[in-house]
Amino acid sequence: MPFVFPVYPASNLPDSELRRESDVSTIVIDHRDLQRSGSLLSGKSESRSNKGANRLIISSTNTTNTNTSTTMDDDMERKPIAWCKFIVKRPKTAFAVTLSCCLLLPVVTMIFVISGKDVFPTVLSYLPLQLRDSDQWLRGLAWQTRDEAFQKFEHSVESLQGNSQRTQLYNALYTIYEKRGDNVLSRENLKVIEDLENDLVTKPNYTDFCQLDANENCIKPISLVRYFDGTYSTISPIFYDPTFNNIPAVLEAANSFPPLKAGLQFHLGKDVIIDAVSNVAESSITRSIIPFSVALGNRSEWKMNKQKQSNFLVDTYYSRLMDLHDDGYKGFNIYFFSQPLWENAVDEQVLADLVLVVGSCVFIFGFIWFQTRSLWITVFAVFGILTSFLTANFIYRYVLDFRFFGIFHILSLFIILGIGADDVFVFMDTWTSTGFNSYSGLEYRLSDVYRRASGTMLVTSLTTAVAFFVNGVSPLLAVKTFGIFAGILVVVNYLTVIFFFPTVVILYHNSWRHWAWCCWRPFSKTLTESREELIQPDKKKNVIVRFFKGPYFRFVTHGMHRWIIVLAFALIVSVFTYYATKLGPDEEAVKVFKEGNNFVEFNDKSSKSFMPSQSDETTVYIVWGLENQDLSSCHHTDYECTGRTVWDDRFDLNPTPSQKAIKDFCDTLHGLTEDEINALHIKRDLVTGELKIKCFMDNMYEFYDKLNADYYSNGTDVSMPVGEIEMQHIMKANPSIFDTSSLHDTFYRYFETGLGYWVTMGYTGQANTDYEEFRHLLGEELDQWDSTYTVPGTDMYGTRMKYAAISVTTSLPFGSIGYNSGMEILNAWETFVDNEMLKMPASVSNGFQCTCDVTNLWHWIEVQKTLADSAVKGIILGISLAFPVLVIATQNIIIGTLATVSIGLTTVCVIGMIPMLGWKLGVSDDMAT
Repeated sequence: MPFVFPVYPASNLPDSELRRESDVSTIVIDHRDLQRSGSLLSGKSESRSNKGANRLIISSTNTTNTNTSTTMDDDMERKPIAWCKFIVKRPKTAFAVTLSCCLLLPVVTMIFVISGKDVFPTVLSYLPLQLRDSDQWLRGLAWQTRDEAFQKFEHSVESLQGNSQRTQLYNALYTIYEKRGDNVLSRENLKVIEDLENDLVTKPNYTDFCQLDANENCIKPISLVRYFDGTYSTISPIFYDPTFNNIPAVLEAANSFPPLKAGLQFHLGKDVIIDAVSNVAESSITRSIIPFSVALGNRSEWKMNKQKQSNFLVDTYYSRLMDLHDDGYKGFNIYFFSQPLWENAVDEQVLADLVLVVGSCVFIFGFIWFQTRSLWITVFAVFGILTSFLTANFIYRYVLDFRFFGIFHILSLFIILGIGADDVFVFMDTWTSTGFNSYSGLEYRLSDVYRRASGTMLVTSLTTAVAFFVNGVSPLLAVKTFGIFAGILVVVNYLTVIFFFPTVVILYHNSWRHWAWCCWRPFSKTLTESREELIQPDKKKNVIVRFFKGPYFRFVTHGMHRWIIVLAFALIVSVFTYYATKLGPDEEAVKVFKEGNNFVEFNDKSSKSFMPSQSDETTVYIVWGLENQDLSSCHHTDYECTGRTVWDDRFDLNPTPSQKAIKDFCDTLHGLTEDEINALHIKRDLVTGELKIKCFMDNMYEFYDKLNADYYSNGTDVSMPVGEIEMQHIMKANPSIFDTSSLHDTFYRYFETGLGYWVTMGYTGQANTDYEEFRHLLGEELDQWDSTYTVPGTDMYGTRMKYAAISVTTSLPFGSIGYNSGMEILNAWETFVDNEMLKMPASVSNGFQCTCDVTNLWHWIEVQKTLADSAVKGIILGISLAFPVLVIATQNIIIGTLATVSIGLTTVCVIGMIPMLGWKLGVSDDMAT
């Protein structure tokens, strides 16, 4: 005879009205079920032969409960799933097979690693954010790789910097010295700075990597100390004050002397005061540069020398400077930067994060063990999560052929640990809850669990995977690859849980469910104790359950309260929506470190604490001879591939109208109105006040005008533009240089001959400023028909011009321009140059503008806009894809719609929180949204 326990439903009615007969439900438990519970305590196995009489029956006079009971009975008696039957009948075989499947790709991965394959093409210190289809990126790439695409001809000209290969700046160690509330320009403090600089440049092997001057001596640190140690004493004896006795007078003299003023500005803080009359020189901050260079050679030698220099900087300076930053130096706050040191810090940070991953694994392991009370289940649950990572990487790396594995890919371990643990808990909770039911056999129970748990996990895993896969449409490689990898990871983990984990649970159920560690047994719960908890009165239930069942339920179901809640949330959402409209992308490059880190503080001080100087600028190039770089041969994830240089075959400066067109363009730049200058943000020289424009045609015109006046006063015109007639006059007048009798009748390269005559000072090879200033803006190659040696045989003329460029310096520092204002400036430049190109002859009408240096400001502005647009598109696409999933999962369009709206409003609130806290949208935020 069954025992009947009354169970009273939760209600806001008083107790006197609660226990009406129609509201009383019952839990009916057959006495044989209780007997079986007792047998479980004695270690006897559960009988599979008992049928419906052994089941837990939940009955009620309420129709809803009756329907629920019927549904549960139907689920319990449904035909077992074939996979579940196989697991129950052959648990060890099923476990072995699925374990082998889990291990297959990880083992292959290990074999590949041992064999030297690049299984994890890890890049930690760089985040590729190239827009491969962007004109600005392709133009910049074309300019940066221009000299690698052909054999550039260099005229025989003595360098003002000497002939050493190490005269070109390659790396630099920047150091900032700060004394808050104090003056760094005192005698004592300048002496401290000098001593620290001397310490840094007297390290072993420093002379092997320093930048050399024309005399092949290491260039001294570029700092305020140079204005006192006699470096500039040839200009004035005032600049020799090695004991710092006359600081205000020296600095004021440097500030009033044009060649030194621009450099001095770099070292002075915004709070600087220099007054020699009052004998005052004050600033709370200054900075210095120690320059380094690399010996050239072929590409492999250059790479090897580059790596040696990086190793030297890290081994020699990193620990020392980090100690100076952490502990200070004789009252100074020290901040520093060098690219190799930054990259080393990134590597250290990643290793530290990996330690946190280990800590997360330990925590997840302990928490799963605490919840399941089974070491067997815990070990294989965590094992399944970790092997999912290796399996997902194999699919990502070799099946889909992705060749980039960045810092976010590594940190996805944190994500999958949480998701994997959730899936395990869903399955285990479902398995535990079915322990109170009676089934015709274990395969029926496992099938019931499988249907419920796999469906629930499918919905959560599908929505999560879709959210990650949405990032796959991003044009940014770092965002795209992370989204695809994380999506694969979620799918693989789901498959692991639904196929492998059931075998773990059944093997445990059959073999070890009654066994416990001796120290754990007092805490182990029996099935009877768990069932008794089910029918305990409310006062025995969890406090959270009592809260939601009682006070919370009564509050949210109250007629007035519900509207108050709706209005309150509407107000909150409105506030966050307002702030969400203010969200903008971060102008700075990707932030790797948190606040307080040396490199974060260095960037902050550099951008905010110093006077405007020549370092706070971006160069815009107007380029002829090149077209957008061709990346069609590059792998879609090879961010290092530079593709193929495409030359503009129409580019030709030999026609005199082409020369005049470029000269007119330069004149237009010099003659811009103040409004146009402000719109284009062209910078003026701090000393002369002139616009900072480098136009080779200006200097070439000036050279030939002077040549025409000084040497050809007999009426022969050799002024620009130069063509065949002008150059024939010059060539015939200089038989010691040109053998005109050897020229063929179709000789064409007269402009290039005139260009060489200019930059070589009449083919004398004398060092000159024009050559140094324009050699990187002009590119020549030998022409198979026209190139001819000069009579002395020391140089060649008749070369072919491959490219030419004009540079314009703007007052746009990288990292401080938002995309809204930045796009406006970019469009202004694009419109200006395009309009000018329409006026030019066909041979020079294909020029373009770009910020072609490595930082490429225009491209970074486009990246900012892409981040903002991708965040919005990702949210819309993610919510749109989540809607049908939620409707199908809930089987109710109203609930699915409300759930989608809830997700959307939550997203808006989270986005609004970013600008509310003073933050901006970064790459990680873009991926998260």
